[in-house]
Amino acid sequence: MQEVFLKVFSRLEQYRGQVPFEHWVSRVAVSTCLDRLRAQKRRPLRLWSELSEPEQAVIDSVAAAENAPGGSEVAAWEVLEKLLDGLAPAERLLITMLELEQKSPAEVSALTGWNSGVVRIRAFRARRKLKALYEKLERGKL
Repeated sequence: MQEVFLKVFSRLEQYRGQVPFEHWVSRVAVSTCLDRLRAQKRRPLRLWSELSEPEQAVIDSVAAAENAPGGSEVAAWEVLEKLLDGLAPAERLLITMLELEQKSPAEVSALTGWNSGVVRIRAFRARRKLKALYEKLERGKL
């Protein structure tokens, strides 16, 4: 509700009066809800039972490290830095903005000057490369 209210309030000057105000507000609400559903689809919630055994083992090891005083966050950031170092600067920028800073592809597009299609394609490739680097790290070859 708050997100819809803020969008309506911030875009009030876009209302042209061609349709009843209630219809315009409902369209903004529907668009906001669809955007939220699309975002959830891009980053879905995964159940423990859906994970493979190696993935479960990695999560278990991270959970065990969390019980150690102050070790888990430092270790996680070290692994992340090691993986990000294996990416090209543009790929690292995209992953940082999209995943760590939680910016939308449209925001990244506006900040970088790339069109949204380029952002999505490069992000897909960067994620795939990051996954390959992680798999190498898991096997001890990185």
